[in-house]
Amino acid sequence: MRWKVTRRDFMKGAAIVAASGMLAGCSGGEGPSAPDNSEKPGTSEKPAESNSSSSSSSSSSESESASSSKPEEADGIKWTYSKNSDGTITLKGYDKNAEKVPAGELIIPEKYDGYTVSAIGYQCLYKNNDIESVIVPNCIQTIGQQTFYQCKNLTSVSLTNGLKKIETSAFAGCNLDGLTLPVSLTKVGADAFAENISLTDAVILGKTEFDSGTFRECRNLVAVSFKNSIRELPSAMFRECEKLQTVQFPTNIKTLGSGIFWGCKLLSDITIPDTVTEIGGNAFDDCVSLRVVAIPKGVTEISGGTFYGCETLSEVSIPEGVRTIGSNAFTNCTSLTKIKLPMQMSKIGSGTFSCCTSLRKIALPEGIASIESSTFWKCVSLQEIYIPATVKTVGTSAFYACRNLNKVYFGGSEELWKQVVIADDYENGNKYLTTDIMNRYWNQTAASIGY
Repeated sequence: MRWKVTRRDFMKGAAIVAASGMLAGCSGGEGPSAPDNSEKPGTSEKPAESNSSSSSSSSSSESESASSSKPEEADGIKWTYSKNSDGTITLKGYDKNAEKVPAGELIIPEKYDGYTVSAIGYQCLYKNNDIESVIVPNCIQTIGQQTFYQCKNLTSVSLTNGLKKIETSAFAGCNLDGLTLPVSLTKVGADAFAENISLTDAVILGKTEFDSGTFRECRNLVAVSFKNSIRELPSAMFRECEKLQTVQFPTNIKTLGSGIFWGCKLLSDITIPDTVTEIGGNAFDDCVSLRVVAIPKGVTEISGGTFYGCETLSEVSIPEGVRTIGSNAFTNCTSLTKIKLPMQMSKIGSGTFSCCTSLRKIALPEGIASIESSTFWKCVSLQEIYIPATVKTVGTSAFYACRNLNKVYFGGSEELWKQVVIADDYENGNKYLTTDIMNRYWNQTAASIGY
């Protein structure tokens, strides 16, 4: 017997079937089985990553403080770090109370806590006396200020290509034996390797810019070699490197900073490149072994104190382009017997040749208007001098204790000589120039005494 199914009855049946299917799915009768740790509907939480992603992106400072306060562990060392804007991190320090701390050979991690390490930050390993060697991977671009300061037992560091910057005093006070700076290095801060008393040699491969005092007081540094083009070497770069003997200058060097070789007591021979146009004050101060120096043709000024205290300096070649010599430039050059100055100059500073006790004769250049105070102070061997007619004044004690001076060759007449104002207010400091028994010759030239 057939039953007639109306459209209305059909729709009711379909609704019942659909409802029963939904109930079966919720009860698990026919659907996939739930995991053992499943939460009740509506109570399950998002993974921790998802929750933290929005908050970390909203504030980089919050992520820095959080990561710094909660050290993460890698190879047993718990480093603290801060995040950088490029997604890399800077190591800030380590947990000194952890089971493992940096000691012996330290390999800086390339990655830490899932991030690439691009820098080692300020005082990260400050005064750590347990590390003996450090290997820096090529992902590291910056070594921060005082990062390895006074790590007294650190004797070796491997700096790979990729490193761009070493900041102030980063390795100061360590005991590195040797050093090679990579070609990628663009900037080195002040005193970066100062007071490394065990350092004997250094090689610079790149076009690196240096700040002052780079190798200051590296007292056993013997040899330095620059392998690239650098335009300027800074002040005090090698100050008091007492054993420095060999310097291979960079190509295209233009400037040697003030005091760059101050106190390099074993530096006996040095060839200043022809490209140099500026030599800073006290550049070779107290280089007591320096014997011969040739100033490059491009130099126009010898700054104050440049060769102060160079006791064995006996020969100096000064080009005609030099127009001024600063105060005390050759003070205490006790082995200097003669020196030829350019024929035209504008000024010779006070005390320039003071205590040059072996200097016997000198011709002053045309153009100078004054012999400054103490210029020839205690030049006890000085016998002959040529003074050009352009000189109008002689300063206080310019010829103090020049007791052997007996011949003065003047470029003008006797009448013009009488117009020269000669100071005489310190123990009659110029009496050896004005004495009546002096042999004076008028209308002379520098050739009169062999110049």
